[in-house]
Amino acid sequence: MRKITRIAYNSAGWHHPTGDAAQHEMKGSYNQENGFGNEDWLFRDEWEINGWRYAFIQGVNRSHAKLVRDRTPFDVTLFTLQPDKRRRYVANIISTECLDDAQAGEALSVFKQNGWFATMQSEIRAAHGKAKALGKDPRAEHVLNVRFRLENVHRFPNDAYASPDDPIQSLHRYVLTDVDGLRERFIHANNGRAGSEDFPSLAGYARSASGPVQVTPEHARMQLILMKELQTEFPNAKVVREENYIDVLVKTDDAVRLYEIKSDLAPRNVLRLAIGQLLEYAYFYFKGDGRKVALIAVGRNELSEDDETYLAYLRDKVGLTLEYRVVRV
Repeated sequence: MRKITRIAYNSAGWHHPTGDAAQHEMKGSYNQENGFGNEDWLFRDEWEINGWRYAFIQGVNRSHAKLVRDRTPFDVTLFTLQPDKRRRYVANIISTECLDDAQAGEALSVFKQNGWFATMQSEIRAAHGKAKALGKDPRAEHVLNVRFRLENVHRFPNDAYASPDDPIQSLHRYVLTDVDGLRERFIHANNGRAGSEDFPSLAGYARSASGPVQVTPEHARMQLILMKELQTEFPNAKVVREENYIDVLVKTDDAVRLYEIKSDLAPRNVLRLAIGQLLEYAYFYFKGDGRKVALIAVGRNELSEDDETYLAYLRDKVGLTLEYRVVRV
C-alpha cells in the first residue's frame, strides 16, 4: 500500500519539539493547545530498539483500527506545510508498520525504562509546551503508533517543494491518503492531463542506520515460543538461545540448525534482513564443524506466492540451505 500524509512543521528536522507548529496551526488543534506534537520526535534516530524506530504519525490515527486489522505494512510519503504556505516533501518510509494497542504500550514502557519519555517531557517544557498532555490527550491516545527501520527512511532534499499543480496541493488534513487514488482524482480533475503527478525521486537520499539498542517485545516473545516448539520437535537435541548471538540454535550429533528471528510483518523483509546474519553465523562459527548446517529465517506472517518463488530460487539456483518458519505472537 502506498500512502501519503501531512506532518506538522518542525524546523529541527523532527528531532525534538520547537513549538513551530503551535504558532501556525488552527486554534483548538492539538499542536496549538499543547505547544507540541507527537510527531516532533519522528526522526530521533538514536532512539532505536533492535533496528526499529518507534514513532508517531498523526495521519495514522484515523486509519489505526483498519491498519491494525489488516496487519499489512505500508509505504508512506510525508510532506509538511511550511510557515510560508509552501508544501515540502519530507521523506518516504518503506514498510511502515502500525502498532496495535499492546505494541504501543510495550514500546512506551521501553521508552520510559530508557529515560526517553522523560527526555520528551523535558523537551516539551523547554519549548514552552504542556508536558502533561503527552499520552493523555484523546486526540493522540498513543505516544507511539508506528515503527519502521531506519534503512527504509529516504529523506528528500530541503528544497523538494511541491509544484503548483502537484496533487498534494489538495490535501490539508492530517489523514492517510491513497497515492493512486489521489493521482486518479488529480488526472480526472485536469481532463486527463497528468502534469507533475509523480512524486519527487527518492534516489540518493537514503539515511544510514545506527546499531541496534535492544530486543523488541515481539522478538522476545517469538524467541520464547520458538524454543518451546523446537524442544518438542527435537527432544534429544540441545536447544539454546543467544549462543554467539544466534537467536536460537539447535544442535544434534550430525547437524546444526540456526534460527534468526525478525519481527517484521513482511516476510520479504524477514528474509532480506536474516540471510546475511545467518550466512555469517554459519561461516564464522561452524565452517570447520563437520556437521550439516541449516539456515532458518523466522517471521510472523506466511510467505506470499512471490515470496515462495523467491525462496525456492535461493535454494535451487543459489544453493542456500535456507528455510522460512512462521512464529505467531
